[in-house]
Amino acid sequence: MAEPELLSTRNHRLKRLRRLGSQRKARSEEGVFVVEGPTLVREALESGLRVLEIYAEPDAEIGLADLARDAGVPIRLVATGALDSVLSTVSPQPAVAIVERASWTLADLAEDRAVLVLLDVRDPGNVGTLCRTAEAAGFAGMVLAGSSVDPTNPKVVRAAAGASLRLPIVEHPLHECSGIAPLVDALRRQKRAVLGAALGPDSVAHDAVDLRTAAIVLGNEARGLDRGDLERFDRSIIIDLDGPTESLNVAAAGAVLCFESLRQRRTGRPGRNTDRPQA
Repeated sequence: MAEPELLSTRNHRLKRLRRLGSQRKARSEEGVFVVEGPTLVREALESGLRVLEIYAEPDAEIGLADLARDAGVPIRLVATGALDSVLSTVSPQPAVAIVERASWTLADLAEDRAVLVLLDVRDPGNVGTLCRTAEAAGFAGMVLAGSSVDPTNPKVVRAAAGASLRLPIVEHPLHECSGIAPLVDALRRQKRAVLGAALGPDSVAHDAVDLRTAAIVLGNEARGLDRGDLERFDRSIIIDLDGPTESLNVAAAGAVLCFESLRQRRTGRPGRNTDRPQA
């Protein structure tokens, strides 16, 4: 029996894979994204999303064959090392999958859980980490608003460690004239308090408000939230710090807020956490 032909970097399929991994426009036009590594490929097969095809080196193919066959997904064998020049990752992976992206709207987000809203958050590592954190804290989903990074960016997908395959992620571009107002109104129609994480004269401690079903808004890494946007929100919240550090980065702040929301939901006690002494 003849050995199957292994695809090389010159193959048109791998050239397409390179475009999908590096170009947002290519991913958008095809409605797909790329998942890298055997672990994430396996999670994609188990996620309920439609996996279109898998590319794997012979050794990696062995561990994915049964799942792929059960899902009816073709595996295309590639020459060892061929994916190194196709993928953007520093540590090349021996298996990747092309996955059809889900299309989520605000209406898909459960109203009995909180929502994390990222406004102009552009670092893919931060967005992926926040996606992973929101899923871990049981959030209904995440909204990427304004000029936030593309959620199908391979760096986002890697940092999310599988969470972006499962957590609903809604993309919400802002219109030049109306700005964030339509998004705030839509969130309020879901009976959510819209809370911006920012220091201001009227800001209150993050554990002194009800975060159980809130829309928690985090701003750009460098600028934070714009004052005009904050005026549209129901309240500004801050995280009490006990050291000389002026602020937390957006991923760390998001983690604190997500897990305070989870604590409140589990205890049924919104508002100030009285289990710890106050400063």
